[in-house]
This record gives sequence, C-alpha cells and structure tokens, in this order.
Amino acid sequence: MKVLPHPATAARGFSLIEISLVIALLLALGTLAGLTITSVRNWQRGKDAALSLRAVYSAQRGYMADHPTANIALVSTVQLQAYLPEGWSAMPVFTGLENEALTLDHTVMPPKLYANGAIYDPSGKADDGLWDTGN
Repeated sequence: MKVLPHPATAARGFSLIEISLVIALLLALGTLAGLTITSVRNWQRGKDAALSLRAVYSAQRGYMADHPTANIALVSTVQLQAYLPEGWSAMPVFTGLENEALTLDHTVMPPKLYANGAIYDPSGKADDGLWDTGN
C-alpha cells in the first residue's frame, strides 16, 4: 500500500509574493539603518566640536583670569595652548559635516567656528551644545 503525503506538507516553499515582501522589508530596514547611522555620526561630530570649543573657551577664561587687563582679541593661540585643559596639548582642528576645514576664531569669547566667512553651526541653535559652546 502506497502512503500519500499530507496535503499541508506537499506544498513546501515560498511564493513570489512572500519572497518579494521579505526583500522589500530588508531593503527598508537597511535604508532606515543607513539614515540613522548618518544622523548619529553627524550628532557625534557636533558634540566633539562642542567639546573642543569648550576646551578653547576654558583656556580663554584661564588666560583672562591670569591676565585680567589683556584684550582677548590680541591673545595668540600659542599663549592659549598653555591654558588648555588637561589632556589637550595643542589647539583643536575642526572639520565640518562635509569634511570641510573650519576656522576657529579664538579672538572672541566664547570662541566660534567659521566656514567661508560665516559662523558654522549646522544645528541652527547657538545654545544647544552642538557646534558651539552651548552658552
């Protein structure tokens, strides 16, 4: 006597619609992960820049505490380097979100970053702690 397979086990495999849905879901998740990673990377760059700006601001305040009659606009980076917080041996170098070189203006308090002659702050807020000292 020949035993026939059960009808539910006879049809194994996936339909084209099921495979297409799984592929679409994987593509959507991959795209979402890519966008999330990019925004986290940009946020981290902004926080790193703010930390560096705070180090320069701390050096400015330390210098001005030792030289209260000095004009901050005339203080050089070499003079400020001695007042950088512990762990900082040189003035920080900044790059923007598109890897463009940013210019540090240490002659104003708090210090500012410039790109192409304009203040650089892609976060849009001067007090959020991203790309600024967070004042």
